[in-house]
Amino acid sequence: MTMKSFPIQTWLQQNSIINVSGTMTGLGASMVPDEIAQCVAESLGRFVEMDALQAEASRNIVQATGSEAGCVTASVASGICISLAAAMTGADLGLAEDLPDISKVSKNKVIILKGHVVNYGSVITQQIRLVGATPVEVGTVTVVEPYQLRHAITEKTCAALWVVSHHTVQSGLIGLQTFIELCHEKSVPVIVDAASEYDLKIFINMGADVVLYSGHKFLGGPTSGIVAGNSALIKAAYMHQSNGI
Repeated sequence: MTMKSFPIQTWLQQNSIINVSGTMTGLGASMVPDEIAQCVAESLGRFVEMDALQAEASRNIVQATGSEAGCVTASVASGICISLAAAMTGADLGLAEDLPDISKVSKNKVIILKGHVVNYGSVITQQIRLVGATPVEVGTVTVVEPYQLRHAITEKTCAALWVVSHHTVQSGLIGLQTFIELCHEKSVPVIVDAASEYDLKIFINMGADVVLYSGHKFLGGPTSGIVAGNSALIKAAYMHQSNGI
């Protein structure tokens, strides 16, 4: 007996392209290797307890990244939202249910270098605003000095977002290590958007509090985002993943 063919399969066969641009979201991100496709196919025929599956994912993420904990979300854009929400509310479920209403949130400002305000289908500051936070752009597009970052951080700052991308300005800005050190001086957690990166340990080793990876770019998996970092922030991010924003 042959498998039933669906119209979308015919369309795919007739409209495949040769990709010479790399892991681009607009081109389907990546091709999934056979062994991963087989694993996904097997999972589609099962019911599982999702919190237990996320706990198993966390153990795998810890092993791969060297972080304290991790979870899987819909995409890196989703990971940005739940990570920032975690920095705003901690593990307070009441505050989580309020978002994007921030009337009871004490900290809601998010630091981002002006040269990191990129567009990957939407402007990255939109992910910040979606959770009720306010982006604070630091410096100019081509120059950021340490004093400007220190000046931008206030008692209302909940997190700082760093973007690793070829779309960002590549010169004239302070480096990530300095960014992390200056933010940590004032107890501000640093979230790194490393969507297209394939070194899963370097940013955690540098001291980043949360690192976000695409599951479907260099990792060649289905559409997903990987959130890795310290256990308190990951616990709060997963709360937002399952019950919040």
